[in-house]
Amino acid sequence: MTGPDAGPASGAAPRPVAGPAALHTVEPGPYGIPVSLRHVLDGALVAVKGGLRHIGALATIRREAARAVAAALPEGGAAQVSGALENAHRHADTTQIAAVRTDLETRLRPFSRTVLHDVARALDPQGARLYLSGHVGIRIMPPQRSVGAGGGELAGLEGFLTPRDAHVDSWFNTAVNSVNLWMAVGPVRSGNGLLFYPDAYRRPLRHDGHTLLPGQPIGAPADIELDPGDILLFAGDHLHASQPNTTDETRFVITKRLCVGVPRYPSGATGWVPYEDPRLWGTRWESWATWRSRLTAGGVRDALRTARGRGGR
Repeated sequence: MTGPDAGPASGAAPRPVAGPAALHTVEPGPYGIPVSLRHVLDGALVAVKGGLRHIGALATIRREAARAVAAALPEGGAAQVSGALENAHRHADTTQIAAVRTDLETRLRPFSRTVLHDVARALDPQGARLYLSGHVGIRIMPPQRSVGAGGGELAGLEGFLTPRDAHVDSWFNTAVNSVNLWMAVGPVRSGNGLLFYPDAYRRPLRHDGHTLLPGQPIGAPADIELDPGDILLFAGDHLHASQPNTTDETRFVITKRLCVGVPRYPSGATGWVPYEDPRLWGTRWESWATWRSRLTAGGVRDALRTARGRGGR
């Protein structure tokens, strides 16, 4: 791409990034987490310091991660990694790390629902109903130099184990009023986290499917650092990219999403995911928890796509 503010070309080294001024930090208080999600949807990047510790989730996540490591690695290597997840690449190859990621996704799926619910309840009243996603993302990204050429075992793992170029989440399947919870299980350093392009937020960016088209000014990127247990809140419609990991540490993050108000899906999205109404959890109506998402235009489009796919078999 051309120009000082143009987006990075695929595979290009990240340009010098903006300082931490783009990030707002808050600390949980005795009455919860003082964050307005409307502020986040207006484009703010907000780090909740020690958010996972505040809700009592970090120790459980790290314990389950250690168990997944123990199941994937020989005993000696597992002992070296379990207490320091950022050292995973020193004792496990890419295939083993991918196995840890898959195993941990299964182990943490039920608990991640509780984590998201607890964060939502700890937030200040938002003036809108919050709908919660059942999706959980386990993002274990080893240093780029330790990742092999990447055969079939890495297919489909962009953004989870390998970098993903700049994108907007609603180009894929999420609602435009969604908020991402990017939860640091280990340290996130400059050089292994996310890059954000705040100047491009909610601008009409040209893209081909999930790919940002070249030649568009998107501004300077912001590089965010987090400590273990921090939760980064950001709007899914921020233009963002996962960096190629140029550090000496494996970066370990878990992601969840929630939606502020009734989900709104763009007509051009390539897929669709529902959000659940947590008021129905644990009741006889729990199977209807996604009803509000399914009654949206995006839900109807997905149902029609599914029906056409079945008809073509």
